[in-house]
Parts: sequence; C-alpha cells; structure tokens
Amino acid sequence: MPKEKGSISPKEAVDVEEAVVPANDEEQSEESNPKPTLTHQPSFFTDNRGNLKVVNLVVRRPCTIFTFIIVLCIVLSFLLQIIVFRAAENGNPFTVPENEFDVSDERSIQYDSLRLAQEEVEEARKLKERAGQVTPKQSELADIMYWVFEAQPSNEAGVFGSRESIEAMKDGFDIFLEDSGFRDFCLFDYQQQLGPNATSDDRECRAPLSPLTMYYASSWDSEKVAAVIDNLKVPGNIEKFNTLALCYVQQLYCDRLEGNIDPSDAAFAMALGANITSITSTWDMKGNLVENINQVTELASYLIQIDVFKGFVDFGFDTEFTAENPVSKFSRGIIFWGGPMEDSKQGSEEEMEKLEDSEDDIRKDYIKENYLEKMDEQSKKSTHSTIRSYYFMTAIIGDVILNIVTKDATLAIFSFVFVFLWIRLNTRSWFLAFVGLFEIFFSIPVAWFIFTVIFQIKYFATLNSLAIFVVAAIGADDIFIFMDAYKQSQYHLDILCDLETRMSWVYRRTGVAMAITSATTCAAFLCTLITPLTSIQSFGIFAAVVIFIDYVLVMTLFCTAVVIYHNRYENNARFGCCCPCGTVTPSNTEKARLAAEESDGEMKRDRVSEFFRTKVSSFIQVPLHRIVLFILFSTWLGCAIWQATMLEATKENEQFLDENHPLQKSFTILGSEFPTADDDLGLKVYYAWGLREVDRSGVNRLLDPENYGTPQYEPWFDFSTECQAAILDLSDDLKTNPKYKDLIKRKNGLGQVYNFVEELAAFSVNGNLNDCDYVRTGGWRNSTWQVEPSNLATVIPEFLQEKSCYSDDGTETISGRYQTEIGWDGTTLKYAAISVESAVLDPFGLDPESLTRREYDQFIAIGKEVEETVSRHCFGSVIVTDLNEKFVFMNNQSIYVQSALQSSILGICIAFAVLLISTRVLHLALFASISITCVLVSVVGTMVMLGWQLGSIESILIGIIAGFSVDYVVHLAHAYEIASGDCYERLNEAFSDLGISVFNGMVTSVVASIPLFFCQLQFFAKFGTFLCLTIAFSWVFANFGFMSVLAQLKIPVNPKNKCFSL
Repeated sequence: MPKEKGSISPKEAVDVEEAVVPANDEEQSEESNPKPTLTHQPSFFTDNRGNLKVVNLVVRRPCTIFTFIIVLCIVLSFLLQIIVFRAAENGNPFTVPENEFDVSDERSIQYDSLRLAQEEVEEARKLKERAGQVTPKQSELADIMYWVFEAQPSNEAGVFGSRESIEAMKDGFDIFLEDSGFRDFCLFDYQQQLGPNATSDDRECRAPLSPLTMYYASSWDSEKVAAVIDNLKVPGNIEKFNTLALCYVQQLYCDRLEGNIDPSDAAFAMALGANITSITSTWDMKGNLVENINQVTELASYLIQIDVFKGFVDFGFDTEFTAENPVSKFSRGIIFWGGPMEDSKQGSEEEMEKLEDSEDDIRKDYIKENYLEKMDEQSKKSTHSTIRSYYFMTAIIGDVILNIVTKDATLAIFSFVFVFLWIRLNTRSWFLAFVGLFEIFFSIPVAWFIFTVIFQIKYFATLNSLAIFVVAAIGADDIFIFMDAYKQSQYHLDILCDLETRMSWVYRRTGVAMAITSATTCAAFLCTLITPLTSIQSFGIFAAVVIFIDYVLVMTLFCTAVVIYHNRYENNARFGCCCPCGTVTPSNTEKARLAAEESDGEMKRDRVSEFFRTKVSSFIQVPLHRIVLFILFSTWLGCAIWQATMLEATKENEQFLDENHPLQKSFTILGSEFPTADDDLGLKVYYAWGLREVDRSGVNRLLDPENYGTPQYEPWFDFSTECQAAILDLSDDLKTNPKYKDLIKRKNGLGQVYNFVEELAAFSVNGNLNDCDYVRTGGWRNSTWQVEPSNLATVIPEFLQEKSCYSDDGTETISGRYQTEIGWDGTTLKYAAISVESAVLDPFGLDPESLTRREYDQFIAIGKEVEETVSRHCFGSVIVTDLNEKFVFMNNQSIYVQSALQSSILGICIAFAVLLISTRVLHLALFASISITCVLVSVVGTMVMLGWQLGSIESILIGIIAGFSVDYVVHLAHAYEIASGDCYERLNEAFSDLGISVFNGMVTSVVASIPLFFCQLQFFAKFGTFLCLTIAFSWVFANFGFMSVLAQLKIPVNPKNKCFSL
C-alpha cells in the first residue's frame, strides 16, 4: 500500500507506541523545530533541556503507563474487595454507627463501666440460665405496629370530636383485628385466666394500646360514668383522691400518709377507686362504638389528672388535651406482635438469633402480602376527610428506609451524569470524559485500600460515603485546571518546540497550583482530628487520602490520557488504537506552533477565556465597580454576621427525613405532641454499686473499633444486709417522694423504679413469687427479709428463674426484667444496681442538648446524694449512667459545636500558612484567608436564614467548610502570583488562565448538588444545600471579592523581594 504524503512508517517512529519528536536536537533544523529556551537548569528531575524527566517518560510511553495505572487501580480495587469487603460482617464494610463518643469523657466512662461489666456478667451466666428453659408461644414482644392520627386542618373538633373520625381510626386497627390470620402473629395475653386444661392456643390476643378501647368498650354504664365525672368536678376532690389513692386503692405505702385521715375521706377514695376500676375493666375494644362519645372524652379529660388511673388514657391524647380543652388534635395506638411462633426451648445465642431472624422474615412477608396495601390505602390523605393516618413498623421500616436510600442514590446518579457530560463538553472528548470519570470514581477504592490496608485504620464510618461527593467536586475542578492549562499552552510559542516541552510546562503550571489546593484541602479535612469523635476523625482522614489520590491520578493517569488524546484524538474524528498507525501527523503540537507563528502572537482564545480576560477582569479594574462591589459585599456580610450570631443549638428532636415524609411526620408527632404516658418507654437511668471506672488502656477506636476497654470491679463491694436495706430505702424514696414527680416517670401513681431487692426480699421470706399481691403490697416487710451474703450463691440462681410480679404480661422472669440490675455471673454478685425511668427522655429520639443536660444534672444530683447513704453501706462509689447513649450523645452535641468552631478556624489558619509558604507573598495569603472567612460567615448566616439550627449534621458541615472553600481563591492567588507585569496585567493573566477552569469547577459542583436538594434523607439534602452554598460563595468571593481587593490596593509582587524564599 503506498505511503501517504506526510506520514511515517513504524520503522521511522522513535517510540514503538507513539511518534514523538526526537530527543537529539542536532538532528532537527532550527527552522522546522526551534530550540526551546532553557528555563529550568538540568537536575535529577529535569533533562538538559529543562524538561521534567517523568513527563518525558509519559510522552514517550503513554499507552504503557496509561494501561499500568488502569490495571493498578483495578487490582487495588479487587484486593480491597478480597481483604475488606469479604472479611466484613454480613458483607458490610462500614463500622456500625454505635457507641460513638469521646472515650475520655466522664459520661462515656460511666457508660462503658456498666455496659461492659453487664455484657461480661451476662455472658458468664447465660448458658446456665438458658439450659432447659422454654419460652411459651407468642409470649414475648416481637414487634409493634404504630398508628399515628392527625386531625385534618378543617377538623376543629379533633380526632375524637365526631363518630366519623373515631370510626376512621378504628378502620386502621380492623385491618389486623378482623383478619383471622393475625392470631398466628399477635402477642398473647398471658395474664388472662384460663381453665386447667387450656393451652396457649386458647389465649386471646393482647388488646391494642389505644384510647379506642374506651370508645369501643364491651359495656358502658353511662350512669356510673356520670357519677364519677360529677365527683371529679368537685373542687379539691382530684387532689384529695391523688393523696389517698396509693394507700386506699392500691394498699401501698400507707405508712407514708401524713396526719390522721378522716374516715369519710378514706371511704370516698375507696368508693371512687372501685367505680373507676369497674368502668375501666370493660375497656377491651370488643364492643360497638359508645353512643355518647362526648361522655367518654369528658371522662378521659378527668382521668388524665388521676395519678393511679391516668395510665388508662394518657397514651392516646395529646399535650393540649385537658378538662378545660377536651379536644385532641392527635392520637396514637399500638398493635402488638408476639414471638416465638411456637413454644421454644432456649438454645445457644447463635441458634436463638437464627430463629428470631427466620420468624422476622415470615412476619414481614405476611404483613407485605396481607396488610401493606390496606395500610397504604388507610394512610392516603384522600381516604378520610377528618383525619390523616401515618404508620410505621420495625418489620417493614427497613424496606421503607432502603427504598428512600435507593431513590436518593438515583438522584445522586444524576449528579455524576452531569459531571461526566460537563467534562465532555469542556474537553470535547469522550475519551477524556471517560478517563476523568474513571479517575474520580477510582480515587475512592484506591484511597480506601490505603486507608484500611496500608494505614490499618479499621474504623470506616458511614460518613465516609460523602467522600464521593467531595472528590466529584474537587476531581472535576482539577481536570478542568489541567485541561485548560493544556489548551492555553498552544498560545505560548516558546514551549511548542515539541510535546515533551509543552507537557512539562503544563505539568509544572498545574502541578504546583493543584498541589497547593490539594494540600490546603487535605489539611482542612485533617483538622477534624481535633475532635474526639472517631467517626468524624475517620471521615477527615479518608477524605484527605481521597483528595491526595485524586491529585496523584490527575497528574499521572489524566496527564497520560491527555498525551494519548493529543497523539490520537485531538482534532481527529476517527478513533485510533494504541499503535503508531493511529497517531495524528503532523502532531497537534506542530500544528499549534505553526498557527502561533502565522498569527504573529495574536491567536484568538476560546470565548469563555476571552470573556474572563476582557470582560470580568475589565469590570474589576473599574474603580466605580469596585466601590459598588464593596458596598454589596459589606452589606451582605453585615447581614450574614448578624444571622450567624443567632445560630443556636437545636431545641427539637433532629430529623433524618424530610419533614413532610409520612414516616418523619409520624416521628415528629410522637416526639412533640404527646406527654410521656405511663405506657411509654422512658429512658432508664442506672445507679450501680460494685464497679470501678473502665480501664481505657490501649484504646484506639480508629485502629480497633471493638476495643472500648476492660470492665473493672470494686473488690470491696459487699451486698450486705445493710446494703440491701439502703437500696430498698432509696427505691422507696424514688417511688414516692413528690420532688421526683417531674423527673421520674410515674405509673399507677408510683415512680417507675426497677429494684430487684424488693422481689428478692419477698422470695427470701416466701421461697417463691407466686403471690404477687403479697409482693406488691409489701407484706414481706414485716419479716426478716434480708439475704445473708453467704446465702446468695444458693438463693440467687433459683430467684432468677422466678416470674416477676412486675411483668406487664406475666411471663417475664427475674433474670429478664433485671438483666442489667443484677450483676450475677453464675457464682458471684459482681455488682448491684437499680434503675429509674425518666419522665422526659425516651430511648429513641435525638433530643436537644439543653433538654438532656437539664435531666442529666438532676439524675447526677441523686447520685451525689446516695454516695452519703447507699455507697457507705455497699462500699465503693456509685456509677450513674444510661445504656441508650443519651448522655454520651448529649456530650457529642457539645463536641459538635466546639469542633465546628475549632475546625473552621484551624482550617482557615492552615490555608493561610499553606498559601504563605507556597506564594511567599504575605498579602496574597492574608486576603485569600479573609475570603475563606467570608465564605464561612456567609454559609453559616444563610443556614440561619433557611431556618437551620445547630444539630449534629450542621456542626459536621460547618467543620468542613474550610476544606471545600479554599480551591478557587487559592487557584486565583497562585495564578496572580506567577503572572508577570503590574497589578492589572496580573489580573488579566490570572483570569485568562484560570477564570474558565474555576468557572467550570463551580458550575459542575453547584449543578451536581441540586439533585441532592430533593433527597428524603436530611443529611444528603442538607449536604447538597451546604455544597451549593459553599461553592457558590467561594466562587463569588474569589472572583469579585479577593480579586477586587488586589486591584484596589495594587500591592506589588516583587519576585526578588518576597517575604521569604524557599
């Protein structure tokens, strides 16, 4: 085949892969290939022409290096899959987000002191207790289904104001109650009295927990109800009854009544108590809707004021419901699901977990097949005209959350599609766009490999998933910087002698600029190490590694791809392969040189670059424009600072979904619209004796997430008869003392206290707990009930097998009810504890710090008091903590606020230091740091304007603002510093070189963040808003704030007179 004019054969190629300019300058005529000006002296890193040796290698062997890097990334990702993913529990490489706290904080030390001891003790005794035990069919609570009801805006009478509303709520429960198959899954009522030959199958399902049991009572005595209401309406009768009911209705603590009780008052209390008991005994949801629903509502409004009976009604009425305002805009109800599905003999922990998982799957499948469609129909806004219904259930909530995550992930895909298309638009190459996207995505697994395998950091936080958005923004920006520098190189005739010289110029120009921004951003993210919270530390380190790897890949993989693009695809419509026959001849560098020579230095640049050079730069150079910008920026910053000073810690439960999502709606209503009812689970706060503070020696959760320390026991602990009596006295005081009424949750008029000593005392006297009335009324107190410490080894094993008289369903054993309070390891009582339920806090929501701290301080005050009473008899200090991480999370919230402030300030300081070192120009570093500070203030001020409060999400985001906001101002500062000429000439050159790159980076990040606005998960929605605000403000302040200050002050940059030299 004849050779085409101007082509070369493979034999004529210097490199077997690419046709490049020969290295020997003497073989080239100066006319065809002028000798470059020597701008860098030969060194270990540069050749005798001043070109970088590594770039020479890339230019000569692009396909080999390109293939090697691609293969290396894939191999490291494969190794990550083998070493990390396959070894992870259930294939989940993320560290389970639990027990997240400052390990040196007092709250966490107290928490782990009890938690680790309880786990150790339980592990030691569980096999002995479980041997041979049988759990009756459907006797344990396996799941709950919540209905939450809200009156429609047009329904002024509330959810109980009409028969239509009440019947609409009943429809939600009838979905289950009218299905015969529900019986196979419900929680059986084991307090139901059965005949001698009855079996578990003869038991009825436990009635739902709902005020509808009143409205659908099996019988309703209107006259008796009216008499009770009339009695309670008499001024002073409610207070009198509350004073006497504990003794005369429940026969408890009669010795604590003060003064002589008038016999008529006692008779009044007993008669009224008997009538109310008779009325409530028929509340079973088995009858028809009561005719006089207003009478039912009125009775509830008075019973809610009666300490011993309010538990019958307080669960289903909202906080605004009173006798003066008998209207409830909200209501709620629970349907109980039981397990195991058959009588089950206790086995090993692994066997029981397997059985539980199997039954959970069966239950979930049944719900989805038989109920879910009806539940969705019930919860539609259009189903009922008077109420809205919301539901959630543990069995299906995982699927709901997974569906939300899937939809949010789909939105995130749109972000990355836009990044890809924008790269394609600006590079004008599908090849470079695909390589750029590959580089961005593979920064994650390569960094993950280094993070986990090389650094041996085992704590991989779920927060680390945000790194993909970080690298998408910064990675795309680096690609634009590199590609724009390559495009601009065609306008510099002195470097167009060959590709090696041209790429060395590009490499130096972009490498330094991106090294400065990457170092600054990495350092800003590493500022998170000042926080003691491991998840944030993990995120900071991982994000820094990702940014570093992205920089390395841009300077290696993408650089190599640009060489291949230059040789094969640039201005070439056909696709070539990696062989000499696919190269472009003459090379694009030669074409660029010829074009530059013919243009006589007046080559026309692309329109966007020209716009920034001629329009934006010229706009800033006009003094009047700078004055206007100064006024605008000053006004805005004044407003932003004012708003930022109003930022305060959140006073509400933190939301994890959009406020209008039905699931979040139900959580919000439950958390804010109802009082703490008798049947609500309150946060359990423990007071334990026999423990010392946990030993934290060698604890580093980054390297070993499972190591929290070693539990320590008090060797002098003595569960003596005096210790037992002191604990019982403390329990009685906590139950009955009025000063604890607002602190400790009340149930049936008594504080909710879990004290195993009461039942141990009754067991010691009677030998069993069969007579629960005897146990509850304290008949054993008249006998010598204390257990001698020498007898504990024989008494406690039998005691643990007894059924507790305080169990709600009558099936819970002493071991189950007091599994944390009794520190029995099978041979020794290692510690003893009592617990109380909080009247305000619950184990589930994320309460504001101020609320939690107020309650915490009160519980700690009790702990200080018992040091003088119980501790001196039991020996050793008391440990005060909860086991639901409420108190440690309270401290975390404080850490979030501190870390946000410290990390942002430190990030700005580090940015200043890096800029000062890299530019060696004090005023550039100072003004750039001020620009970053303005971004910080602007973002925080806008957060307040949007109605955000300082919760955990906001605190984390504020802490990383500096890491996100440094890029643009650093790029422009560096471009200004390396430019030549006076101030305006430097502005022109800086805008010309990097204006388009910075603009493209801003557009990519801002537009890519927009889909996140529509995420249901609040973290991602807020992160999208935060990213958009930070990038937008960074671009505005860098281009129009920072550059305007430079133009106004015109401080010269003298290369020979910098503040210091490197």
